[in-house]
Amino acid sequence: MAREMCLGPGIHILCLILLLETCVGPVNAEFSYVDLVMNSAGTIQKNLQLQKKLAPLLHSEEFWNWTQQLNSRHTLLRMAALSAEDNFTSYNRTEFKETSSEKDLSLLDLIGRLIGNSTLLNSGLPPSLSSQSIGSAIGQLLSSLQSTTTVNRNNTDEGSPSSANDLIQSPKYKGGLPESITNILGSVLQENNMSPSEAIFEQIKGAIENSNASESCKEDAFRVSDGLQTQQPWALRMFDASAKIPTDLLNLNIFWTGSYDECYSDSSVAAALLHPKTRLPSVKPRFCTVLVNLPFAFGAGGGGAFDASKLKIDTCLPKSCSSQDTKVLANLLLGSIPSVRNFSFAASSAYCQPTPEEVAYETKDIVMMCLLSMLGLIAVAGTAYEVIVMELIPKFKNSQKHETPDNPNFSNLDRIESSIEKPYILRHANGGSSESTQKQNVKEDIKDDTLKPKHGDTEEKRSVVAKILLAFSVYSNGKRILSTAQPKGSLKAVNGIRFLSMSWVILGHSIAFSLQYTSNVPNFASEFLQRTSASAITNALVSVDTFFVLSGLLTSYLLLKEMKKSKGRINWFIFYFHRYWRLTPIYMIMIGIYATLFNHMIFGPARPPPDTSCDRKWWMNLLYINNFVDKSEDLCLAWSWYLNNDMQFYVLSPLLIVPLFYKEMIGVIISVAFLFGVTITSGVISYNYKLPPSTLGGGDPNTDPTHFMTSYYIRPYCRMGPYVCGVLTGYILHKTKGKYQINTYMNLLGWALAATCASAVLYGLSGAFRGEHLLSVEESAVYNALHRSVWGAAVCWVIFACATGNGGFINTLLSWSAFVPLSRLTYASYLVHLIVMNVFNLSKTRPFYMTDYAQVYLFLGHLFVSYAVAFVASLLFESPFMALEKIIFPSRARK
Repeated sequence: MAREMCLGPGIHILCLILLLETCVGPVNAEFSYVDLVMNSAGTIQKNLQLQKKLAPLLHSEEFWNWTQQLNSRHTLLRMAALSAEDNFTSYNRTEFKETSSEKDLSLLDLIGRLIGNSTLLNSGLPPSLSSQSIGSAIGQLLSSLQSTTTVNRNNTDEGSPSSANDLIQSPKYKGGLPESITNILGSVLQENNMSPSEAIFEQIKGAIENSNASESCKEDAFRVSDGLQTQQPWALRMFDASAKIPTDLLNLNIFWTGSYDECYSDSSVAAALLHPKTRLPSVKPRFCTVLVNLPFAFGAGGGGAFDASKLKIDTCLPKSCSSQDTKVLANLLLGSIPSVRNFSFAASSAYCQPTPEEVAYETKDIVMMCLLSMLGLIAVAGTAYEVIVMELIPKFKNSQKHETPDNPNFSNLDRIESSIEKPYILRHANGGSSESTQKQNVKEDIKDDTLKPKHGDTEEKRSVVAKILLAFSVYSNGKRILSTAQPKGSLKAVNGIRFLSMSWVILGHSIAFSLQYTSNVPNFASEFLQRTSASAITNALVSVDTFFVLSGLLTSYLLLKEMKKSKGRINWFIFYFHRYWRLTPIYMIMIGIYATLFNHMIFGPARPPPDTSCDRKWWMNLLYINNFVDKSEDLCLAWSWYLNNDMQFYVLSPLLIVPLFYKEMIGVIISVAFLFGVTITSGVISYNYKLPPSTLGGGDPNTDPTHFMTSYYIRPYCRMGPYVCGVLTGYILHKTKGKYQINTYMNLLGWALAATCASAVLYGLSGAFRGEHLLSVEESAVYNALHRSVWGAAVCWVIFACATGNGGFINTLLSWSAFVPLSRLTYASYLVHLIVMNVFNLSKTRPFYMTDYAQVYLFLGHLFVSYAVAFVASLLFESPFMALEKIIFPSRARK
């Protein structure tokens, strides 16, 4: 009942401030917004100055006294009284310049002066205010109100005083300046048949009318204003859904969130309980976010990933207001905030999120849905064919065959029991009895009748259509994926390393991507980077180098094994086609989903603009060359840069592996030359571009992370070192045939060296992340040149030791059979995991508040869901095409 409070004989200045600063009109007393919206402009001004050099001021007793005084109604009145005694400047933290003219003062200017925010509506405040200047301001206020309101002024009594000074001197207004001000304002408003809220709305409407917003936006804004004045439920929901000043400002909480769901809802709990009447037609809402540049940024040394240079304010505005209109309306309020050291607060941009109904399905979306539907139908048909035609029907016919006409209840079980009894009696009669012979007879009998192919349905005689259907069978593909069986001579520890490395990738991405929409980013990031243990996550980038090691090792080991078997004769077309066919189908399908349907999966305040990179650069992914883009914005399915590098390494691998088969020394020299070239190239590029040692920074102010991604991180000539290490390790395992005994002391020494090297790479930047020792350009170049190859060598030792029986309990752990199916899903999980994360993170209507426990739950949740989605993707898009390859090349099916 804020409006009723304002109608009393003594107009409460706090009520006017409340109505003024919300810029939306009267607020029902049932809503507790006093502490959130009171004097919002002053709060923004004070709490956005969070630079270190201002920390003493923000933590001074004087500042906190000022803040406490602003939160007291009586203090505000007392400040107005003190202004008459020339003590007002003790409460004012901002220097103001006296304007050359004090004309056209309005109600907003007066209230702004009383609370210490004199720049509202660009009015000025002299360093000292006397009772005469306030009286003059009130007099000018009367003139302003009389010239701006639309109410008939002719009803004024003839005896009405002509100036504010006369009013103050009259006996009617004895009792001090505050009471005089309230009585004067009350008299003026009553004489013009206006309430305080109506006077404020006149000011608001005038500001909107004079703005550059579109006419349709202005019209709906006026309707919302009228709806708020009359307490319409839909208008109150729009106000309630807009952002208010949050807590945690001193820790730079840059997310001033609104309620996305409430903005678009048709009802509320309060409306359901109170049953208010809607007397005005509602305005369709739209949820928008305003970005406000701040005069500072937060980040790790040398260019950080946690940027808090923009304040994000959510608003619920009329649907007719575009992003540009939102920016214009936001600047109406932001323009009234005092500047901070010549920095003016203004909206840099605004964007309005579309609703699901507004995102139309384009042709590419429909084509993608048709393709996925077709693959799903084929999978259903293939599964039905295998289960019904190849399993159930033969079993049914087999059971019917063994039922006698005289005894239809004579089942297959009776036949089996009879087959056991007959040989037992025969052999017993001949003086012999053998339980093993009985079992053998039963097995042969069953095999003859149940396992023998029926009706000529052999693999050789199946039609091509039947084979294709079986290739898409979920039943067969599921059994193949979940099987823990492994070929003889396989490197079992590789399965555990592959799964754990993929889990590590998901862990790093879970935290990094969730921080984009976390309310306590600066505070959490600062504390998190201070821990040495955090380097296992912040430096998780080397987990990708582990995959390069595995790829090089398996390619070398299997190719050398095949070359030995075929005496050096290799079908190189099959060699390359198999790799391309193995990776490409599911890869292209995921790109298609990301470029089309992904845009229909995310709706909320964090929804980003549609990614058009795949529309422009998909062909580079098809050719596996998209890691040569010049701009990171051109990376289609950005995390697929790894696949492009891996394919390029695979194309070059015969240059390393074939010489090792024919001339070992020449092969070793070539591999070492490749390794040396990659090391030198990485260091030169890092030094030339002045790169920091990590995407998180860690470099001194002379380093520049601008080119880290496109010029170094995704380039093959900077990432091939671990792959070469894997090739050499695969050659050693091939030569030793997985059998090499190492002296106990040498074995321990090898493990100690590997652990030391890996720890140096992983935790070597912890001091840089804490700011204790930021790496120079030269030190960063050395680190970037060496650390990936050193990490690769450490991983190679683990694989070699485990494969040769020198791994101990580590080999037992990594060779656990449960890792086998999880390892098969690694490729699919790599493709889908960031889509899963983005759908979760960007669909939230509230920012995270990150804690250590939240990290654990996010990681485990993303890990489980990513592998669950990967299992489905592998069933439908990966395993079927691997089976189709055997149909295209039958020779591979016999291997």
